[in-house]
Amino acid sequence: MNTNVQQRVVKVISEILNREESEIRLDTSLLNDLQASSLDQMSLFVALEDEFQSTMPPDEVTGLDTVKDIIEFIDRKLEQTIPT
Repeated sequence: MNTNVQQRVVKVISEILNREESEIRLDTSLLNDLQASSLDQMSLFVALEDEFQSTMPPDEVTGLDTVKDIIEFIDRKLEQTIPT
């Protein structure tokens, strides 16, 4: 898992959901632990798109619940965009 991606994801979650970074762990659930509404989640993914300069269509992010899920998804997206 890319630590740079992890740090950036945690920072964005912290800013969008008004939480301390120390509250956000890999197993933290957006819905259950952070009580993120669907609007909060949409805002979060828009902010992550901006942060990583990558599109995240709703059908691809559906089901991403934990911070770890989001980081792994972004890692995969970034690997796809690296020219070979």
